[in-house]
This record gives sequence, structure tokens and C-alpha cells, in this order.
Amino acid sequence: MNTNQLQNEILAIIRTVYDDKRALEKIHSFLMEEIYQEPEPEEIPDKYKEIVMNIADSLLAGSICFLNLDTLEVEDIPKDLAYDPEEFQMVTGESFENAGLKHESWQDCITIEPMESSEPFRIMENFVDEVNDTSLQKQLVNALNRRRPFANFKYIVESSDYRQQWFDFRQKQWEYYTWRIITESEDFKS
Repeated sequence: MNTNQLQNEILAIIRTVYDDKRALEKIHSFLMEEIYQEPEPEEIPDKYKEIVMNIADSLLAGSICFLNLDTLEVEDIPKDLAYDPEEFQMVTGESFENAGLKHESWQDCITIEPMESSEPFRIMENFVDEVNDTSLQKQLVNALNRRRPFANFKYIVESSDYRQQWFDFRQKQWEYYTWRIITESEDFKS
């Protein structure tokens, strides 16, 4: 049986017990205890901590970041403008060529784009496991399963006692994401 067939069969089994909380809890417990292993994030060396933190902040704000591996200089551009020269000129009043964008002349440059929407969603799901308040956990799970999960989750968590814990958790996850992109680059030399 190939991977797709296995996935389909497993999902079919899960669908048959969709409304059976005990069965789902058993499956969840088995997966968490026997199968799933959350990879330990690699520690970010001190030399890169501030850079990684700043890049993560820019990514969270919706920018694309360019890292010069030789000088560790960072340049960021809002994602909406980064690949649209006309929009860039309309917003900034300058063309790409005249804007003085440094990253275009960097030899060893890594482009770091914000996560795809499924990854921040997974971060929210993982945060739910960090919450010790079962009532809040249920509210967050419910928010993630409704329409507009990002807005619903944000509203609930930001009006809770876990607000700062959420911001810290999310920041760390974005930093690990940034560090992974950097270290997986062919040009990166630690």
C-alpha cells in the first residue's frame, strides 16, 4: 500500500468515529504516545538571536525579508509590494530600480517569506496544548473549528489571562521558523 492509500484509509477510519469522543481520545492518545514526536527546535546561536528575532517580527507584520549572509544585514519589504513593481511605485513613489534596494546586489542572500497560512494555524493548535485552563482550551478549539479561525482565536486569546503567553509562544515559533529557513539555505555557513 502506498502512502496516499494509507492516509486515505486512516482518514476513513477517523471519519467513522467522528462523533465518538472516547474513540477519538483513544486515537489521539495513541498517536501522541506512540507515533508523533514534536521535533525539538534547534537552539539559535547568540550571534544570530537578535537578527532572527527582528526577521520574525517583520514576517509577522507581513513583510518578506532578505538576509545578507556575509554582513548579516536585513532588508524587508511588505509582501504586497515585493513582487509587484507597479504597486511598489504607487505606494512609495519610486521604482524598484530607484528605491535603493540593497538586497538585489547581495551575493549570498536568503529570501525569507512569511509562513503559509496552514503553519500559523498549526501554531495556534499547538498553543492550545500549552493552556492549562480547560474552559479556555475548549473555547480556543471551538474558535479554530469555526469560520474565520484566525480572528476568532485572536479575539479569545487576547482577551484572556494567556495573552502574553500566546505572544511569547507565537514569537518563539516564528523565530524557529526563521532559523530553519536560514540554516536550510545552501549558502548558509555557521
